[in-house]
This record gives sequence, C-alpha cells and structure tokens, in this order.
Amino acid sequence: MPGPVPDDVPLERRRLLRREVGLLRQRESRRVFDTAVHVGELGGQNAGFVARAQDLPVLDAGLRTDVVCGLLAGLGSATSTAWVVRAGTPEPQDVDLGWFAAARVAAEVLDRRLDGCYVVTRTGWLDLVTGRRRTWVRLRL
Repeated sequence: MPGPVPDDVPLERRRLLRREVGLLRQRESRRVFDTAVHVGELGGQNAGFVARAQDLPVLDAGLRTDVVCGLLAGLGSATSTAWVVRAGTPEPQDVDLGWFAAARVAAEVLDRRLDGCYVVTRTGWLDLVTGRRRTWVRLRL
C-alpha cells in the first residue's frame, strides 16, 4: 500500500504563497481584475507587469516573452520564481500556461534559472510545474 505523496513544494515556499494569497485578498476585493505576472523572489525583490484586459488580444507568445525578459533583466538574481496573479480559482488556464511558457523561454534566453511558476488567486495557489494546489475558504494570516 503506497504511503502519502510527498509535497513537491517546500514548506517555506508554501508559506510565501499563502502570504501572497492573503495580500491579494487584502488589496483586491473585486471578483474580476486585471491579470499580473511577477518574477523574482516571493516575499522579496520582484518585478511585475499588469496585463490589462483590453491589451490581451495583442499579448501573443512573443510579446509575453519580451515582457518577462524585460522583467528578469532588471533583477540581479540568477534564480527567479514566476507567478501569475489573476481572478478566478487556482485551476490551470490558457493565460497561466502562456505566461509559464514565456517565463521558461525568457529564463533560457537570459541564462537564468526558473525555480518555479505559480498561479495566485483570491482562493489559493497552484504550482504549474507539479499541479499541486492549496485553497482556503477563510484564510487567516
């Protein structure tokens, strides 16, 4: 009989993702808001870009990659994490996978290491690499 599946997301990373969910809940009360992508350190130095809904038709794969390259180039770290902050539930969506692909390509272009890519919503987070997720009905920080 197999034992419990080990969690692929380290404890400190889960704590930081939980904090990101809490901060999003504090600053964003609307159900629908613009998607943002961030690269850098969770809870530390990072850079972000807000993809306004009206701009989505022109945000193709190449432009997303250029955006993430610009964000990564402004950071001094050789290792970065990427996370997408959006409305909805932490289920994989096309927009998440598009930003994940852009982050992977940008990291390769700039010879950086991408150590994870996550989706953060008001209800929880999703690890796009492993599929692990965590949700809360009532989150207390």
